[in-house]
Amino acid sequence: MVTNEKLLQLDNIKNLVSPATAIYFADLSRIKAKEISGLRMKLVAMNVKVKVVKNRLTKRALNQTGIAGIENFLTGPTALIISYDDPLAAAKVIKDFTKKNAELKIKGAFFDNSVYPANQFDYLASLPSKPELLGELVGCLNSPIADLVFSLEAMIRQLIAGLDEIKEKKITEANKDNEHE
Repeated sequence: MVTNEKLLQLDNIKNLVSPATAIYFADLSRIKAKEISGLRMKLVAMNVKVKVVKNRLTKRALNQTGIAGIENFLTGPTALIISYDDPLAAAKVIKDFTKKNAELKIKGAFFDNSVYPANQFDYLASLPSKPELLGELVGCLNSPIADLVFSLEAMIRQLIAGLDEIKEKKITEANKDNEHE
């Protein structure tokens, strides 16, 4: 029998994950509360929430929001690390945290409508963020444009130098003609 409390929890989970750009499934059970609090503070600053959840309700809520293939991540103690902005920034913070605290276990991730097992988490964390990728793209696009501008400026300088030489030559010839008269 489904209770009102469970229905409310189900709705809360759906409301948490619906606008998410990425969801990381983690086991935080072996980490001290003080360390989890420090991790939460870093993540909250990046618009990321950490929520310890009940696996059965979470599975149902995720399936109702169209997220499937995550059943293997919902075993044992589970915390959802839910990113609402840059989906990879949270992965980088989590990876840095695991360097200092190996007790944090990532079970998997849901990102860009794809499911990633734990063994691909390091790959996700190593990907550049969207702003970094856009910066690289702008740099790649800007380089040929900058080269073109530099080349055009060089041509204009050469043209001006050539016109100055012609001008000086004509002035010199005009002065010679004036001297002969």
